[in-house]
Amino acid sequence: MDIEFHYFMTYLVAARAGFNPDQAHIIAYSSQYIDDNDLIFEINRDSPEYYSNYVSQTINIFKPKKVLLRIYPIFHFIPGDTFHESTRRKDGKLHYLNTTPDSNNGRAVIRAALESGDLYRIGLACHSYSDSWSHQNFVGYFDEFNVLKGVFLSLGHVAALDRPDRAAVSWNDRRLLKSQVSRDNKQIYMEAAGRMFEELRNHIYPGIPDEVNQADREQLVQDLSWAIGENDQFNRHSKTRINRYKKLSRKKKYGGIEIKDYDLEQWMDEAVRENIQGFRIRSKKVVARFLNGFFSRAMPYFKDKYTWKDPAHYHLTDWYRFQEAVKTQQEKTTEILDKAVFGKLELDLVNW
Repeated sequence: MDIEFHYFMTYLVAARAGFNPDQAHIIAYSSQYIDDNDLIFEINRDSPEYYSNYVSQTINIFKPKKVLLRIYPIFHFIPGDTFHESTRRKDGKLHYLNTTPDSNNGRAVIRAALESGDLYRIGLACHSYSDSWSHQNFVGYFDEFNVLKGVFLSLGHVAALDRPDRAAVSWNDRRLLKSQVSRDNKQIYMEAAGRMFEELRNHIYPGIPDEVNQADREQLVQDLSWAIGENDQFNRHSKTRINRYKKLSRKKKYGGIEIKDYDLEQWMDEAVRENIQGFRIRSKKVVARFLNGFFSRAMPYFKDKYTWKDPAHYHLTDWYRFQEAVKTQQEKTTEILDKAVFGKLELDLVNW
């Protein structure tokens, strides 16, 4: 899924479930920022106040398999139920790390985050949980299991390009049986939104009658379906859809406040002072970030310097709290998956 679901629709789902606008914004921003948190920053380097973040996405898909296993199955491709109906393939292959929608592992991940009460972790979990629909039938590292006919790309859903991540796109996964081959993203996304709503609502208001929750879910899905609109194979109408999400956010049942545009640099700008030495790493373009990061490592003299804007209160900033949530979420999700999946494969997770 891309920013349309992870930011805009996640905000609407969270607000409709009962979070106030400020809370829904933190959840939605965290849900999207997980995809943009792909660089390691060293704050107050060479000082007692040194701090470094973890990445939750990578712009270098050729990292060692162990590094990819720390990122992709944890945050983007939660291993699901091996024998789920949606996994039925023409070649009969199964995979322990295959992603399936609404799996037991996915539910455990989002429920653990909800129990923590940490809005940043809840946002991270919403991302991972919803991706279990869009990334279904792919595993989160290099494996020929991911390869579509005639395409020799094997990491995640690279072989399917960005088709699984577009809200208004339909496509065919020809690895699957005829009954499963058609992928209607709008329908898939509505299933994800509905289930995510139920998880959030049941946590906030556990005593609400089922019929009320069901009616609210149906209205949510109806509203989001309207916002997505007609099929858009080339993603030409994303701005129109975003304007519709904003229109929904202004309604009282979605918080009554228009959702802000997403700014991937906002949280870090509020927390960190940047001293550019030569190559600015923090570009919005992935290729630029990759090249700048490479040159900064190759020529340390040009490495940008970062310090806290408010050394006494940096731990209260959204960026710091998000980064700490990433570390905790990795730890807690690894514990869940180690018992359910990783332990069966005898993977060495000690040095992740």
